[in-house]
Amino acid sequence: MEENKEQYQSIAESIIQISTPNIDMKSLSAIDNFERGIDAFSLYNSVYLEIIAYEEDVVKQEQAATLLGSFNHHHLESQKILTNSIYQSFCGNYNIAYSLLRSFIECHLRGVFLNQLALSQHDSGLWKVSLSSAVQESYGGLINDLKNYRANRDKILDNAQFLDMISGLKQELSFSDLLKELISWELTNPEKNYHNFRNYSRYGKLSGYAHSEEKTHDISRLKKYFGNDEQKAIISESLFVPQLSKEYLSDMCCVVDSSMVVMFNFISRVLTFDFYSGFDEFITDLKEDSRFTSAHLNYCTKWMSLYLESD
Repeated sequence: MEENKEQYQSIAESIIQISTPNIDMKSLSAIDNFERGIDAFSLYNSVYLEIIAYEEDVVKQEQAATLLGSFNHHHLESQKILTNSIYQSFCGNYNIAYSLLRSFIECHLRGVFLNQLALSQHDSGLWKVSLSSAVQESYGGLINDLKNYRANRDKILDNAQFLDMISGLKQELSFSDLLKELISWELTNPEKNYHNFRNYSRYGKLSGYAHSEEKTHDISRLKKYFGNDEQKAIISESLFVPQLSKEYLSDMCCVVDSSMVVMFNFISRVLTFDFYSGFDEFITDLKEDSRFTSAHLNYCTKWMSLYLESD
């Protein structure tokens, strides 16, 4: 038994060793898009929590956290996914990195969708939105549960209760239908065209990696990098390729940009003055953050300008 235990531990250690290569930070930081990608990651990691913390009124801060409860849950999960995606790109595992990027944007947008769906059934009508037939067909049971909850309570449904409602729910709505719903709710502004948003968010490209199409395999891309020399690609000591890392970081910034603009649209509509008073001031300060310029978050930058002009 002791020998078997050591054997299992040895295999586990070899997995860890293979999965944790030595990363050359000097080469990594020399990539053209390195600082751009890190700034985009830094913004995604910090902005949502900064929005909540910007409100000085403790009661309103708690209200904001409750209103955004479902999204908060998904945002925390999205942060972990994005972190691991970037790490895999540092290791040269681009296929895994891109696959995780798709998981990231799906988790993030689904969090916005579910949060908005929950709020849309509130008796006040403050956050009411029209629901497509696809959404009603896929989430009819949940919508009825939400209506029954509203009929018996005045307060906002908290995150734990909502997550309990959806924990056993089979979510059959396709990403395409979910995205179309978000567009109909004007949560992708300033972009209102489905194909434009989908292309900019790189979703088609990400799907190719998630489905492990042959052209997305790391060995295929390394073979191309080494001039179709398959032997060099196979025995290469490092999978890290500057050109591929540069491409990944550029795509990652577009994915983060698309995700964050949906978050901005959603939060700006949910946190009305009755529940939060610091959003306008926060966006004014945020617009001057040099990380937006560095990361080239075009959707977010345009959204902030339009939002501040409308006030």
